This record gives sequence, C-alpha cells and structure tokens, in this order.
Amino acid sequence: MLETRRLRLRRFRASDQAALVALDSDALVMRYVGSPPGARAPDETADRVRQRIAADHGPYGWWIVEGREDGAFHGVGLLLPMPDGEDVEVGYRLARESWGRGIATEAASALVAYGFRDAGLSRLVAVAYPDNRASRRVLEKVGFVYEGVADYRGARIDRFSLSAGAWRAAGERGGAPG
Repeated sequence: MLETRRLRLRRFRASDQAALVALDSDALVMRYVGSPPGARAPDETADRVRQRIAADHGPYGWWIVEGREDGAFHGVGLLLPMPDGEDVEVGYRLARESWGRGIATEAASALVAYGFRDAGLSRLVAVAYPDNRASRRVLEKVGFVYEGVADYRGARIDRFSLSAGAWRAAGERGGAPG
C-alpha cells in the first residue's frame, strides 16, 4: 500500500470490480485510454477488469486510488512494463468526480516514488495522447520530460520519461508516499 497526504493506493481486490467496470465504461474517462482510445463493449470491459484483478505483476501492477480518510474511489494507477522494451510505464485514470483536484498528480507522484525507492527502477516512462493536455500537465508537474512522438500499440502518442537521478535532484517532488 502507498499513502500520500490525501490518498491511499492499494492493489486491486475482487470487491473493486463494479467500480472498475464503471470507470472503464465512462466514455469521457476513456477518450484518451487504449488503442484505439475509448470505452469498450460491456462484456469486454468486465473481462478486462477481471483479468486485471487476477493478475500478479510482482512489484508492478495496478492500484486503486482512494481517499485516505474516507476510502472514496478516485480511480486507478499503474506501473507496468511497456510492451516494446524494458521500460516501466506510469499511468493513471480518474473518475470524472475526481478531475481537477490534483489527485492524478498526487497519485502519479506516489507511483514514481515507489518505482524509484522501492522497486529500484532507474527510469520510468509515460505516454499520453497529444490532445490530452490534462495528462501532459500532470506528467510535467511530476517531473517527466517530453521525448517526442512514438508509436504505442498502434497509436501515435507523446512519450515522456523521468530518470531516478533527475527525480532525486528535483527533491523527489510531488505527493510522494509518507
């Protein structure tokens, strides 16, 4: 479990299925998620959620982002190996009710801190669709640097990276755990 000032990030449980299906069924939430982006058919969404809940990614994986005090569901975060190499990706998506409150930045910062401090990674990457300005702002606040346009699972995306050294030099910014 990871904790920040306002948030708790914990691994998925079977009891999270309904909230996860609702999140991934929201067309606005999913407009910049996936390749191609967008919500999927209900059966496919439910199947993907069940697979994520059952998966064991070792030190990486999926986290529920919830309120530390009230347990309110805000969304999900992830640290997962990229499909095309050795890099590990930081990702997140939030329920609409949680947008614009700094939750994505705080959750992403916690995942970055975990990746560098606990998982011993030397570099993290992130991807965002070019039109997803909100996600780009989050990545920049956390310290990611734009690397350019790349192909990612058949989509053209903007790729970002952050080295452990740059993160430490910047003072381990953002909502790091603790």
